[in-house]
Amino acid sequence: VQELCDVKIDEVLANNVNELFRNGMNEEQYSELTKDENNARPENCEGLSIVRINQLMWNVISPGAQSADKKLQFLERTIVKAATILTKTVNKMAIDENNNANGNSGSGEYIDKCNDVLALLGHANRQLNMTRRDFLKPEMMAEYVPLCSHSVPYTNNLFGDDVSKVAKDIEDCSKVGNKLKFGSGRGRGGGFFRGGRGGHRGTFSRGGYRGGRGGFRGGRGRGSGPIPKNSQRGGNPQKY
Repeated sequence: VQELCDVKIDEVLANNVNELFRNGMNEEQYSELTKDENNARPENCEGLSIVRINQLMWNVISPGAQSADKKLQFLERTIVKAATILTKTVNKMAIDENNNANGNSGSGEYIDKCNDVLALLGHANRQLNMTRRDFLKPEMMAEYVPLCSHSVPYTNNLFGDDVSKVAKDIEDCSKVGNKLKFGSGRGRGGGFFRGGRGGHRGTFSRGGYRGGRGGFRGGRGRGSGPIPKNSQRGGNPQKY
């Protein structure tokens, strides 16, 4: 099927676009463009932040899953930094438009086009984060797969800021379902994630896990949630 195309553009610009979209830029240029000190996000644009996996979950997923997610975070950084540059450019254009005495600078049309680009970048960012969740599903016990639902909002944390409450609600629903199916028989135990043989099963200590800003907080009272089965793994991986 023949692709639908628009009219040709300036040849120099076209060659530049073709080169970038086929071969990218060199690593030095990329590094400079994506440094926070060179392209920091506006303070009130929280959405222009790299989304991290909740610390508790990061600590217990397999090394292979950690490695795969870091690659996707690297890709997300590119999207976010591109959107940051464009956002600040649109803001400057809007200020210039408002300061124009006649109000006929003609930049309004360009602002609309740039906003379309921002919308596409934002949508791509969401698609990427939903893909990250999908890739983590095989790491999870079946009853906790709903945490990966695309309807669950994400923040600066991939599974939201209140993952302990969501997980506990899922666990409670699972227990009720098991009672309805099997009477008073024992249901399935376990934690968020699948572990190797001999993995630990149990509950969090009183008070639960506490992370930094926007991090994971355990529920109130006794037993805030399950310990992931492979949480006994040595070391204390860093959050990425």
